[in-house]
Amino acid sequence: MKIKKEDLKRALEIVKPGLANKEIIEQSGSFAFIDGRVVTYNDEISVSHPIKDLTITGAIQAEELYKFLAKAKEEEIDIKITETEVIIKSGRATTGFSLNSKITLPLDEELVVKGKWKKLPVDFNTAINFASMSCSSDMTHPKLTCVHANQKGFIEGSDNFRVAHYMLEELPVGTFLIPANSAKIVTKLNPTKICEGNGWVHFKTEEGTMISCRVVNDNYVDTSPYTKHPKKGVNVRFPKTLSDVLDKAIIFAKGEQNSDESVEILITKNKLTVKSASLISWFKESIDIEYNTNEEISFSIVPHLLKDILKQTYDCVLSEGVLYFKSDNWIYVTSLLG
Repeated sequence: MKIKKEDLKRALEIVKPGLANKEIIEQSGSFAFIDGRVVTYNDEISVSHPIKDLTITGAIQAEELYKFLAKAKEEEIDIKITETEVIIKSGRATTGFSLNSKITLPLDEELVVKGKWKKLPVDFNTAINFASMSCSSDMTHPKLTCVHANQKGFIEGSDNFRVAHYMLEELPVGTFLIPANSAKIVTKLNPTKICEGNGWVHFKTEEGTMISCRVVNDNYVDTSPYTKHPKKGVNVRFPKTLSDVLDKAIIFAKGEQNSDESVEILITKNKLTVKSASLISWFKESIDIEYNTNEEISFSIVPHLLKDILKQTYDCVLSEGVLYFKSDNWIYVTSLLG
């Protein structure tokens, strides 16, 4: 059979986040082809995407297949399937990949969809992304490594030092917690529909991509005492030039993902300083700010998150050791550094 190389390569790119780094579960490091779709599964997340005109059934180790397609130059590839191999011809190159015709991933047991697909709120992906940037990475407190999506109409994340709380319309499914790492994959694929599962929550995109996330069975912390507007405090207005300074600071705060990055903000009388550092370099820049109070302000924040906040508001309130930001549909609260 002949197929467009880019169609197959793009499908594999979409499902790659579902591959396991270490294959603890058999075939969790493989692309599984079944019923006209390619599927990955790593026990926390599963991603599948339809592939037109591809009739392979079985599992192929992911790494070599993906790398070969990334290097192949021809627009069309020729695929031949035997009982034990998938043979791909691209121009003058021919490759063979071992095919395990029996898919052992627990797809039927784990990824059962319950009920009908329901439409997500319009700003669901924005809310999930916003909340995920404030989740903890400390696995001694598992619930704080998760995004909390509440059926009543809000999504939040917290690491006990900061809270990101986003208000939206009521969710069409029950309240759930998913790991922040899973949430970041969901937002990148931009789903439009949701459905409940058995210990999982499922999402679907307009293209038919399905993302299944294992939920964490726990009750989230009550953040309501921290998201109430302060009754008293000092108003602080950030300078409009701060966003440009953050663009430079980000260069020195690079992480594997945007949410891994961090900058330190220090505000003293009439001066704001931004600091960031990597293992081999560092950055510091000071700018003027209208702040006449002697109390210093110092906090760390994900720079991309702060840039998004500044698109909505430059104003916040300093009250009892926390900074409080509020827009029409979100609240962000961060404790000051000691």
